[in-house]
Amino acid sequence: DFVDAYREDGGHKVHPLVLPASWPRSVGVDFGAVNTAKVWWARDPEADVYYVYSASLEGGKTTVRLVNDSLEEAQGLNVLSWHGGAKAEVQQRRDWLAAGIPIKEPPISDVESGIDRVIELFKSHRLYIFDTCHGLLDELGTYSRELDANGQATEKIRNKETFHRLDALRYLVLGSAHSRLLPFGWITLPEDSYARVS
Repeated sequence: DFVDAYREDGGHKVHPLVLPASWPRSVGVDFGAVNTAKVWWARDPEADVYYVYSASLEGGKTTVRLVNDSLEEAQGLNVLSWHGGAKAEVQQRRDWLAAGIPIKEPPISDVESGIDRVIELFKSHRLYIFDTCHGLLDELGTYSRELDANGQATEKIRNKETFHRLDALRYLVLGSAHSRLLPFGWITLPEDSYARVS
Protein backbone atom coordinates (compact mmCIF):
# COMPACT_ATOMS: atom_id res chain seq x y z
CA ASP A 1 0.00 0.00 0.00
CA PHE A 2 3.02 2.28 0.35
CA VAL A 3 3.95 3.43 -3.15
CA ASP A 4 7.69 4.01 -3.47
CA ALA A 5 7.37 6.99 -5.78
CA TYR A 6 7.01 10.73 -5.40
CA ARG A 7 3.66 12.35 -4.73
CA GLU A 8 3.47 13.88 -8.22
CA ASP A 9 3.74 10.34 -9.62
CA GLY A 10 1.06 8.92 -7.33
CA GLY A 11 3.44 7.82 -4.56
CA HIS A 12 4.02 8.61 -0.90
CA LYS A 13 7.47 10.18 -0.95
CA VAL A 14 8.12 13.92 -1.01
CA HIS A 15 11.20 16.05 -1.24
CA PRO A 16 11.80 17.89 2.05
CA LEU A 17 9.46 20.84 2.52
CA VAL A 18 9.66 23.81 4.83
CA LEU A 19 7.15 22.90 7.52
CA PRO A 20 5.84 25.86 9.54
CA ALA A 21 6.85 25.63 13.20
CA SER A 22 3.21 26.28 14.13
CA TRP A 23 1.94 23.10 12.46
CA PRO A 24 0.90 20.53 15.09
CA ARG A 25 3.43 17.74 15.51
CA SER A 26 3.58 14.43 17.30
CA VAL A 27 6.26 11.82 17.90
CA GLY A 28 6.13 8.04 17.95
CA VAL A 29 8.70 6.17 20.03
CA ASP A 30 9.68 2.50 19.96
CA PHE A 31 11.70 1.74 23.09
CA GLY A 32 14.87 -0.30 23.16
CA ALA A 33 18.21 -0.24 24.94
CA VAL A 34 19.99 -0.99 21.68
CA ASN A 35 17.40 0.28 19.20
CA THR A 36 15.29 3.29 20.15
CA ALA A 37 13.31 4.60 17.20
CA LYS A 38 11.66 8.00 16.96
CA VAL A 39 9.37 9.10 14.14
CA TRP A 40 8.27 12.74 13.90
CA TRP A 41 5.45 14.08 11.80
CA ALA A 42 3.76 17.41 11.19
CA ARG A 43 0.14 17.89 10.16
CA ASP A 44 -0.87 20.41 7.53
CA PRO A 45 -4.03 21.69 9.25
CA GLU A 46 -5.61 22.99 6.04
CA ALA A 47 -5.07 19.92 3.86
CA ASP A 48 -5.30 17.47 6.79
CA VAL A 49 -2.18 15.72 5.50
CA TYR A 50 0.70 14.32 7.57
CA TYR A 51 4.39 14.61 6.71
CA VAL A 52 6.93 12.32 8.36
CA TYR A 53 10.06 14.45 8.30
CA SER A 54 12.37 12.67 10.73
CA ALA A 55 12.88 9.00 11.60
CA SER A 56 15.84 7.95 13.71
CA LEU A 57 17.21 4.76 15.22
CA GLU A 58 19.64 5.15 18.09
CA GLY A 59 21.35 2.90 20.59
CA GLY A 60 23.68 3.06 23.54
CA LYS A 61 22.10 6.16 25.10
CA THR A 62 20.55 6.52 28.52
CA THR A 63 16.91 7.52 28.80
CA VAL A 64 17.95 10.93 30.12
CA ARG A 65 20.16 11.51 27.09
CA LEU A 66 17.43 10.36 24.69
CA VAL A 67 14.91 12.66 26.35
CA ASN A 68 17.26 15.64 26.39
CA ASP A 69 18.09 15.15 22.70
CA SER A 70 14.38 14.88 21.90
CA LEU A 71 13.50 18.02 23.85
CA GLU A 72 16.25 19.88 22.03
CA GLU A 73 14.87 18.69 18.68
CA ALA A 74 11.38 19.82 19.73
CA GLN A 75 12.55 23.31 20.74
CA GLY A 76 10.41 26.00 19.11
CA LEU A 77 8.03 23.50 17.50
CA ASN A 78 4.36 22.85 18.23
CA VAL A 79 4.81 19.30 19.55
CA LEU A 80 1.47 18.25 20.99
CA SER A 81 2.04 14.65 22.00
CA TRP A 82 4.37 11.68 22.30
CA HIS A 83 3.18 8.10 21.84
CA GLY A 84 4.88 4.77 22.17
CA GLY A 85 5.66 1.44 23.60
CA ALA A 86 3.81 -1.80 23.80
CA LYS A 87 1.20 -2.19 26.53
CA ALA A 88 3.70 -3.98 28.80
CA GLU A 89 6.36 -1.24 28.49
CA VAL A 90 5.03 0.71 31.46
CA GLN A 91 8.43 1.21 33.10
CA GLN A 92 9.93 2.72 29.93
CA ARG A 93 7.12 5.28 29.82
CA ARG A 94 7.69 6.04 33.50
CA ASP A 95 11.42 6.53 32.86
CA TRP A 96 10.77 8.95 30.00
CA LEU A 97 8.24 10.84 32.13
CA ALA A 98 10.74 11.13 34.98
CA ALA A 99 13.28 12.51 32.51
CA GLY A 100 10.85 15.08 31.13
CA ILE A 101 8.65 13.63 28.36
CA PRO A 102 5.24 12.07 29.01
CA ILE A 103 4.74 9.28 26.48
CA LYS A 104 1.20 8.01 26.10
CA GLU A 105 0.43 4.36 25.66
CA PRO A 106 -1.31 3.83 22.31
CA PRO A 107 -5.05 3.31 22.85
CA ILE A 108 -5.01 0.11 20.76
CA SER A 109 -2.41 -2.60 21.37
CA ASP A 110 -3.37 -4.90 18.51
CA VAL A 111 -0.64 -4.86 15.85
CA GLU A 112 -3.01 -5.66 12.98
CA SER A 113 -5.30 -2.76 13.90
CA GLY A 114 -2.31 -0.44 13.93
CA ILE A 115 -1.09 -1.67 10.55
CA ASP A 116 -4.61 -1.18 9.17
CA ARG A 117 -4.68 2.46 10.25
CA VAL A 118 -1.29 3.19 8.69
CA ILE A 119 -2.45 1.53 5.47
CA GLU A 120 -5.61 3.64 5.44
CA LEU A 121 -3.55 6.83 5.64
CA PHE A 122 -1.46 5.68 2.68
CA LYS A 123 -4.52 4.63 0.66
CA SER A 124 -6.23 7.97 1.27
CA HIS A 125 -3.01 9.83 0.35
CA ARG A 126 -2.88 11.62 3.69
CA LEU A 127 0.55 10.37 4.79
CA TYR A 128 3.78 11.36 3.03
CA ILE A 129 7.39 10.67 3.96
CA PHE A 130 10.39 12.88 3.31
CA ASP A 131 12.84 11.11 1.00
CA THR A 132 15.57 11.87 3.56
CA CYS A 133 14.05 9.31 5.97
CA HIS A 134 16.14 6.53 4.42
CA GLY A 135 15.85 4.02 7.26
CA LEU A 136 12.06 4.27 7.46
CA LEU A 137 11.75 4.00 3.69
CA ASP A 138 13.99 0.92 3.74
CA GLU A 139 11.77 -0.68 6.38
CA LEU A 140 8.65 0.06 4.32
CA GLY A 141 10.31 -1.56 1.32
CA THR A 142 11.13 -4.80 3.16
CA TYR A 143 8.12 -5.21 5.48
CA SER A 144 6.41 -8.48 4.58
CA ARG A 145 4.47 -11.40 5.98
CA GLU A 146 5.74 -14.94 6.38
CA LEU A 147 4.27 -17.55 4.06
CA ASP A 148 2.80 -20.87 5.11
CA ALA A 149 3.60 -24.25 3.53
CA ASN A 150 1.14 -23.49 0.72
CA GLY A 151 2.74 -20.17 -0.10
CA GLN A 152 -0.12 -18.19 1.46
CA ALA A 153 0.56 -15.09 3.55
CA THR A 154 0.15 -15.50 7.31
CA GLU A 155 -0.42 -12.84 9.95
CA LYS A 156 3.17 -13.21 11.16
CA ILE A 157 5.52 -10.41 10.09
CA ARG A 158 8.86 -11.63 8.77
CA ASN A 159 11.68 -10.49 11.11
CA LYS A 160 9.24 -8.23 12.97
CA GLU A 161 11.81 -7.42 15.66
CA THR A 162 13.90 -5.46 13.12
CA PHE A 163 11.24 -2.88 12.15
CA HIS A 164 11.67 -0.37 14.96
CA ARG A 165 10.88 2.73 12.92
CA LEU A 166 7.69 1.16 11.56
CA ASP A 167 6.63 0.25 15.10
CA ALA A 168 7.19 3.89 16.10
CA LEU A 169 5.12 5.02 13.10
CA ARG A 170 2.33 2.64 14.09
CA TYR A 171 2.32 4.00 17.66
CA LEU A 172 2.27 7.52 16.27
CA VAL A 173 -0.69 6.87 13.99
CA LEU A 174 -2.64 5.06 16.71
CA GLY A 175 -2.21 7.71 19.36
CA SER A 176 -1.75 11.00 17.57
CA ALA A 177 -4.08 13.87 18.26
CA HIS A 178 -6.56 11.55 20.02
CA SER A 179 -8.19 10.91 16.65
CA ARG A 180 -9.85 7.78 15.41
CA LEU A 181 -9.74 6.70 11.82
CA LEU A 182 -13.18 6.15 10.37
CA PRO A 183 -14.28 4.83 6.97
CA PHE A 184 -15.06 8.39 5.87
CA GLY A 185 -12.15 10.16 7.54
CA TRP A 186 -10.97 11.28 10.95
CA ILE A 187 -12.96 12.47 13.89
CA THR A 188 -11.20 14.27 16.73
CA LEU A 189 -12.41 13.40 20.18
CA PRO A 190 -11.67 14.95 23.58
CA GLU A 191 -8.38 13.93 25.16
CA ASP A 192 -8.33 10.35 26.43
CA SER A 193 -11.78 9.77 24.94
CA TYR A 194 -12.36 7.09 22.36
CA ALA A 195 -15.47 5.97 20.55
CA ARG A 196 -16.38 3.25 18.13
CA VAL A 197 -18.42 4.36 15.16
CA SER A 198 -20.12 1.86 12.89
